[in-house]
Amino acid sequence: QIKKLGALKAEESSSSTANRYLALVRAIFRRAAHEWEWIDKPPFVRLYPEKTRRVRWLTPDQAATLLDELPEHQVQPMLFALATGLRQSNVLGLTWQQIDMKRRTAWLHGEQVKNGEDLHVSLNDMAMSVLYARRWVHSTHVFTYQGKPIKRLTTRAWYKALKRAKIENFRWHDLRHTWASWLVQE
Repeated sequence: QIKKLGALKAEESSSSTANRYLALVRAIFRRAAHEWEWIDKPPFVRLYPEKTRRVRWLTPDQAATLLDELPEHQVQPMLFALATGLRQSNVLGLTWQQIDMKRRTAWLHGEQVKNGEDLHVSLNDMAMSVLYARRWVHSTHVFTYQGKPIKRLTTRAWYKALKRAKIENFRWHDLRHTWASWLVQE
């Protein structure tokens, strides 16, 4: 059965997708052996080799070009992401209660963070300037569009802006890589 599942890889899915299924099967076998004691020993489940992780980031000139092409309501969230390295969901879910302007910090609660742990974020000058520009726009949420919290930024407008800026193979998540790359380069 495992070989049949592995055959899916060649037919309809990538190595990484097949590996997610195989890892699930492997975990079930391990639990069946070690916790439930249904079998004596879990079988060996070989995963497929995967390509190395994709890392893509923008140069400052590319970032400036993209910012010029974005609709107004997407500019400040992108600037904030470039200043903090936060994920799109963390940027968009940010409320004023989570920000301490005097201490220049933001707090993300465990349920908002991928690893489940509370996160303290120091805010640099760029992040602070975005917050000062947004502070009287909405009473609870930092980033809004037409008076409502923004749900996502990877819309048709985002992709059209990338195209106009002549930036290929770039996702919102890559802003995190851009932030990290710029930080290391400094």
